[in-house]
Amino acid sequence: MNLAQRTLIAAFSEFDVVTEPRPDGGLLLTLRNDDRTILKRAISRGQTQTAVQLDWVISSIRRDLALEAGMSPSIAHLQSQSRIGLPTYEYA
Repeated sequence: MNLAQRTLIAAFSEFDVVTEPRPDGGLLLTLRNDDRTILKRAISRGQTQTAVQLDWVISSIRRDLALEAGMSPSIAHLQSQSRIGLPTYEYA
């Protein structure tokens, strides 16, 4: 079990988490609850390689689960879509 799999299992401890390797090096994530599939998500190899990308995946899955349950996730739990500042241009 690699770091991405352990991180996903820890992030969604309230579900039965199943991860299957994909031919492209990514993962197929399945979240189950009471023998019922709640969510299936394909995660690319690139998204499993860096902590920032994996955090984005976890955040987006949590958002999707909250929206599906009819709840809006709180603003504090949503991550910014921009990790770097916008470029600044100086006119000569």
